[in-house]
Amino acid sequence: MTPEQTAEQTLSALFLEQAPPPRDLAFEARVAERIAAHRAVATAAALLPWTIAASVLLWAIGPLVMPIVDGLGQTLVPAAAILALTALTVWLATAAGRRLAPT
Repeated sequence: MTPEQTAEQTLSALFLEQAPPPRDLAFEARVAERIAAHRAVATAAALLPWTIAASVLLWAIGPLVMPIVDGLGQTLVPAAAILALTALTVWLATAAGRRLAPT
């Protein structure tokens, strides 16, 4: 046997003895939570310029649109109320259906 073969056998034996390190699930969960929080903040920060631009645009066209909104407002109030009540009914029916459905 040559010294190189002995060294190879020693390394092979050493690697066979060592088991892979166990996974630390709590650490992985904390890291995933921090990554998710970072992404949420980054997404909100990326939307901030668009929010400011939309606000400025709405502020600028507000005086032009106000007469139209005032005229249509009285006409659309019943329709908006009907839509709101329909949405509430659908939401309540869906919630009740999920709660009462057999699992």
